[in-house]
Amino acid sequence: MTQERVEEATRSFLADHPDFDDELEVLLEREQTEGSWAYDDTAVDSGRFGELVSREFVEKTDDGNYQFTDPDAVETVLSGATDTGTETTAPDATSDGISFDASLPEADPYVFGPIAAALTLVAAVRMVYYNTVFRDGRVVSPLNDPYFFRYWQERLLEQSSGMTDFGMLATIGEQTSVRPLTHTLNWWLTELLGGSPSAATTVAAWQPIVTTVLCALVLYALVIQLTSDHRVALASLLFLAFTPVHVVYTALGFIDHPPYQYLWLTLLAFSMVWLAVDLHSRMENRDPRAAALGHCRHLRTWWVAAVLGFAVATSAHAYGGSALTFIPVALYLGLRVVSDIRNDVPPLLANAPLLAGLGFGSFLAVGAHVILSWHESIAVTVPTLVTVGGVVVAVLATAWHRFDLPPVGLLGVELVLALVGGLAFRQLRPEDVSRLRGRASDLFGREGIAETVSLFTTDIGVIMNPLTQIGLGFYFGLALLLFVSWHVTRQYEPGWLVVVCFAWVYLLLAAIQARFAPQLSIFLSVLAGGGLIHLLGAIELIEKPQLFADPSDRTRRTISIPDLQRGAYLVAGIGLVLLLNLIFVPALLGQIQHDETFDAATAIDEHTNSVNSDHPEFVLSRWGDNRMYNYFVSGDAQSYGYARNNHETFIGSSDPDAQYDQHANRVGYVVLLQNDLPPATTHHKLFEEFGAGNESVAHYQLLYTTDEVRAFALVEGAVINATVEPDSTVTATTDVRVMDELFTYQRTGTADASGAVEIRVAYPGEYEINGQTVTVTEQDVYEGRQVHVDEF
Repeated sequence: MTQERVEEATRSFLADHPDFDDELEVLLEREQTEGSWAYDDTAVDSGRFGELVSREFVEKTDDGNYQFTDPDAVETVLSGATDTGTETTAPDATSDGISFDASLPEADPYVFGPIAAALTLVAAVRMVYYNTVFRDGRVVSPLNDPYFFRYWQERLLEQSSGMTDFGMLATIGEQTSVRPLTHTLNWWLTELLGGSPSAATTVAAWQPIVTTVLCALVLYALVIQLTSDHRVALASLLFLAFTPVHVVYTALGFIDHPPYQYLWLTLLAFSMVWLAVDLHSRMENRDPRAAALGHCRHLRTWWVAAVLGFAVATSAHAYGGSALTFIPVALYLGLRVVSDIRNDVPPLLANAPLLAGLGFGSFLAVGAHVILSWHESIAVTVPTLVTVGGVVVAVLATAWHRFDLPPVGLLGVELVLALVGGLAFRQLRPEDVSRLRGRASDLFGREGIAETVSLFTTDIGVIMNPLTQIGLGFYFGLALLLFVSWHVTRQYEPGWLVVVCFAWVYLLLAAIQARFAPQLSIFLSVLAGGGLIHLLGAIELIEKPQLFADPSDRTRRTISIPDLQRGAYLVAGIGLVLLLNLIFVPALLGQIQHDETFDAATAIDEHTNSVNSDHPEFVLSRWGDNRMYNYFVSGDAQSYGYARNNHETFIGSSDPDAQYDQHANRVGYVVLLQNDLPPATTHHKLFEEFGAGNESVAHYQLLYTTDEVRAFALVEGAVINATVEPDSTVTATTDVRVMDELFTYQRTGTADASGAVEIRVAYPGEYEINGQTVTVTEQDVYEGRQVHVDEF
């Protein structure tokens, strides 16, 4: 190991442990006299000693003691530290020029390497089913809703003249209504890549991965700003990387609003945390009002406020339920001003950048709504009301503080103001109240969808279901959430209060509907990361984190390489914590992929291309897959309403051919999944008997079949005409092979008094009727032609 490398490693260690230089001097003297040193020769605890001996400038001797790899290089560094000082702490809290920590670390391979590995892991976990998504030159997105966004992506490309066609922004607002920003970004990114069909599939596949990696970077920055500990930030990324429910909604090919939504949400929380920590860091040995003035006077504060405004505007237009995003913001504002006056912090001045950022974001959101017709009015009304409410409570808190009233009383007044404001809003904006009621109905009343059940559903156990959706990180995070919630009531921790408010709100929402569990997991990842590092510190595998130290007192904790034994313990411990995640992530990802269902869609698509007729292309299926089928067959994946309204009735009916008469003008194909329904139902007759049982059908032709999925074309059916003995019964029989299934299809008819008989059949082929044969062609079947048999 070169002297330069030893010096670099020693400086890195002292940067992490600035109070360790005296101990290193003692150990150098010990090594000069004895040749080596041991734990008993120091006055530090075992955790800090373990940190020292894990560094590469220390090596183990044959007798089990330790020595420096290059004592002269270590002494050189210590001499420089004595002259210039090596203490690395948080930025000077008394300076108005406090440095902006975007939390991207210095060029230290011990930091960049793990970060790069963690981000790679975030992406790789979401690409486990790469070969299922990229199939036969196509991108097969998981689940159903991504095909709605792919539908609009392609429709908008058809209308666009290029990436600079900004008139498309208004077009998107007029045509898509809700989620306009998501559609805009999908369209614009596709145009950026060339605007071709291959560019569209590239965006469809990789947008969730790229967006999630960016979200992870912002989360890393948030944790560093909050804790100044790269170890906690890295642990948070590990929890996020392996959170099953978050992986599902950000998986390869999942081009939907959640990946964008989670990015904007994390950016919103980061901006709020940065502003809170920046103010808090200036308060060390300084008058709170002076600290607040320094916070407001610094240009960087207003840049972050602008980022906050951007996050507000993007969150408002990201998806249909965006109003819910601002509930934790409103909660934070109400609690923050109470915390401010308890600690003699001027509420209006201290929160001015935050309120300005919210106001700027609301202005942008309203502008997009008014000018471009983006989203519903309620989407921009809510952040505007939160901003106005924030200003009101900040002014009220300022007056409250001036008259030295008890802080707890302010909470009661805020509740009264919220009720009065709600009643006034109801009178002034009845249409928005109506939309809020509709959203509330969606939140509390929707049934039959997996994501709308509670995170704490009793189906597999109240305790077990959070483990399957989030993993052990749920309980790690919940434990620290309870502690931090108590801590922020006793200490001034505005940064942690942001995390507490977001975590509790999304925990409540996830308790109502599990679709909010991914948002909850973002904030639980922060808490779980802190909890895990604290636990590892408690058992002396690493140094304990300083999660709640004043920002100006924190020592930046970086990442170091432990010795082999300690490293093995760390890997084993972290692996044990993430064990359930490692099990459930691939299991849940596997459940949302399209394998045989995509093959069925491909078979239907090939059939539509081979039929020379006006055969309908709509696929009737279970609504949860319906957009996928219709996207690959006809390209029309805008709605699954017809399938949702008719599929259950179709499969539960007793007469398949009567269902054909009802749906033939709209439906061209039916896909059935394995289901245990009674023998008399249409589902049983088609799925189990291929429509060829004792009650064979005349209008359903099997196209694709496996044990789990079967697809049928709805056909008019050829009519075989014959003349036989009056009132006699005759049967037309043929053998049918579809894929690996071989079955006998037969249809029976009864002659009238003149001996004429008509038998409608669904398959082409040679039919045997009373010893004679007749050939039925595909065109006969699709066009309902008459096929005549010579007299018997």
